[in-house]
Amino acid sequence: MIYSSLWRRAAAALIDGIILSAISALCMRLLFLFPFAFILHFFYKPIFEASNARATPGKYLAEISVCKSNGDKISLKDAYVRYFASWISALTFGIGYLVAFFNDRKQTLHDIFADTVVIDKVYENEGLWYEWLAQMKILFARKPKNMDQL
Repeated sequence: MIYSSLWRRAAAALIDGIILSAISALCMRLLFLFPFAFILHFFYKPIFEASNARATPGKYLAEISVCKSNGDKISLKDAYVRYFASWISALTFGIGYLVAFFNDRKQTLHDIFADTVVIDKVYENEGLWYEWLAQMKILFARKPKNMDQL
């Protein structure tokens, strides 16, 4: 495995931030979609990272992906552990992110909590939209019998 550089991770975070900000701003302008902006933030990263794409749109464009430390795909539970632990990384004045400078696998604090690593490109998918839709159906218990039903 080739562990991703922190610069690529930062670029991916910037892209994801722009995407989330644009969608949130649109939702805020349309008052009836106001709650959707908050719901979007809760589902965005974990759903994409637990999919076969293993990446958010920002990570996908930066050609990096998230996996377990042994190389396996992360589960939705792992993705949410990583998501909530990332708040701890941020709330410690960014110290949780600086941890990546001091370990060989370039893991941040939330990566360590979730036993994950960010590596260079490992995609097993048919596109991000397709993967997101499949994960949403799984999350809401409408399991397709085969992938053609998506």
